[in-house]
Amino acid sequence: MDANAPTSPAPRRYDVAVRGTGIVGLTLALLLARERLRVALVGSSALAGDAPDVRAYALNRAARDTLAAVRGWPEDGAAVTPVSAMRVWGDDGGALGFEATDSGAEALAWIVDVPALERRLRDAVGFAAGIDRLDSAPPASLTVVCEGRRSATRAALGIDFDVRPYPHHALAARLRAELPHGGVARQWFA
Repeated sequence: MDANAPTSPAPRRYDVAVRGTGIVGLTLALLLARERLRVALVGSSALAGDAPDVRAYALNRAARDTLAAVRGWPEDGAAVTPVSAMRVWGDDGGALGFEATDSGAEALAWIVDVPALERRLRDAVGFAAGIDRLDSAPPASLTVVCEGRRSATRAALGIDFDVRPYPHHALAARLRAELPHGGVARQWFA
C-alpha cells in the first residue's frame, strides 16, 4: 500500500440518528445535543408547501418548559395564546368549567401555531452544536424514527400499523371573533 496515497476519511459515527424533521424530531435532536451526544438529524429542512398551514397545538406546561429549555418556544406573541379557562358543554345538558387560577397555574395550556413553532425549532437546530443535518441516515448507535404517519422508514421496514375509525366527528376551525375570547377555550360535545 502506498503511504502517500490519499485516503478517504472514515464515515462519522453518530450516537443517535433522528429520522424526521417535524416538531418531535427537532425537539429530540436539540435535547440530545444538550447532553453532548453527536446527533444526525435526517430529513428535509424545507417547510411545508405554499398552502397556508392553519394547524395549532394545545401544549401543556411540561411541553412549554421543554421547548423553552431548547430555545424552541416561539417568542412571537401572535403565535402563542394562553388558555386561562375552559368551558365545556354537551347536547344532553352537561356543562363543565375550570380556571387556571383554581390550581394556581399560569395557564391551563397554550395554543401554539405550528408554523411558528417549526420555524423556531429549525432556527434553534441551526445554532446548536452537535447536530448535523443529513439527507440520508448514517451509521449510529441508535436510530429514532420521528417521521409521523407517512413514515418512509416505517414503510421501508415493512412495519404496518392499524387504523381503526370510530363513529365520531370533529370540527376544528380558526376563527376571527369580533369580541375578544378572554383566553377561554370553549368546546361543545354532541
